[in-house]
Amino acid sequence: MTDIYCISGLGADERIFANLSIRNANLIHIPWPEYDVHDELPCYAQKVSALIKAENPIVMGVSLGGMLTVEIAKMRPVKKTILVSTAKTTSELPPYDGLFGKLVKSKIVPAFVYKMPNRILMNLFGAKSEEDDALVAAILKDSDGKFMKWAMRAIALWQNDTFKEPLTHIHGTDDRMLFPDTVHAEHWIEGGGHMMIYNRADEISRIIEDELRVI
Repeated sequence: MTDIYCISGLGADERIFANLSIRNANLIHIPWPEYDVHDELPCYAQKVSALIKAENPIVMGVSLGGMLTVEIAKMRPVKKTILVSTAKTTSELPPYDGLFGKLVKSKIVPAFVYKMPNRILMNLFGAKSEEDDALVAAILKDSDGKFMKWAMRAIALWQNDTFKEPLTHIHGTDDRMLFPDTVHAEHWIEGGGHMMIYNRADEISRIIEDELRVI
């Protein structure tokens, strides 16, 4: 049985991985460690990495978790990194030089705003059913608004142009959070949105199974 250490996305938890079914694999969710308001993503990645006790692990990250996975792979040996609905480098992120980006970087936006489910946010996540809506709403309800505010700013300020192989990047052609035009992935899920690891889990599970066979 192969252990895969899973790091969820911003505001999410282990529920985002619930629909994955990967043969001969054991998914181990890594919880969010305590953060400091001055942490940048590489610093916070060290704290996440400290929770992974295995040597040379396989690490899978979604969205924010994928960015942290990239940083972890740069600081310790990993057998493989698996990225889903995320960015490997700053150039794959959307621009944060507009009004929204300036607000995020300035810390003006109140923490509670990041916890408010609405139709626009559901569409950005790629929620396609009542079940998807319910999951996003439940995760936001249970999340820490202050953590989400810190993490959004850390993502906007992330500066990275390198990543380590072996790496597999899976992305959706309809991702409205991290745009397909700027992301360079090995595997594409046609019509997949930002939460496709939940609502397109069968396809992603098969890709991961294939990738594990060649390690």
